Amino acid sequence: VFRFTIDFMNVELQQYAIVAALITSGICTIINILKVPIPLTKKLFGRQLYIGSGLLSVMGTSFTFLPIFEIAIQQMKADGIDGTVAYGKMLGTSALCALLEVVFSVIPGRIIQMIFPPVVCAITVTLIGIALTGTGMKYWGGGVVCAEMIWKEHGQVVDYVGDPVNPIPSATCQNGSVLLPYGSAEFIGLGFSVLVF
Repeated sequence: VFRFTIDFMNVELQQYAIVAALITSGICTIINILKVPIPLTKKLFGRQLYIGSGLLSVMGTSFTFLPIFEIAIQQMKADGIDGTVAYGKMLGTSALCALLEVVFSVIPGRIIQMIFPPVVCAITVTLIGIALTGTGMKYWGGGVVCAEMIWKEHGQVVDYVGDPVNPIPSATCQNGSVLLPYGSAEFIGLGFSVLVF
């Protein structure tokens, strides 16, 4: 989102966003593992409610919101709103929407199962998996950027770097010190080893 939608050249803003996401993931992981009881919930709801699951599970960021973020931020920028302000508005919207999950968390399980029956949940999870298959295959071959080199023609990239976009790499993927073409046997073999072992 930062690179293409908000400010392609602002490295400090990109670094800040990455660090903020990592710190937030760490704090949320600690809270989730602790399973802190919420006071007075036994009297209000007839059962004890907790913050966190008490299970050892690592919380992390998700990328599923990125297409929506990009479209919304681009629309706001077209309307004359600064990219960082548009990004802030999207973060505020996400924080507000998170309250819906808080409401769902206090609803008894039997009511949740009536609203979201197993068939609906199964189909939704299956469709998410199917949708992520393409992305997984791109990463398996060496990375999404290498797989989708059309991003070199992205309007904002051309505006900042110039046309033709020569400094941006071609379909050769650089992962650390490894420089291999997209879909090379090394990437495919590494993917298979993760899948098997």
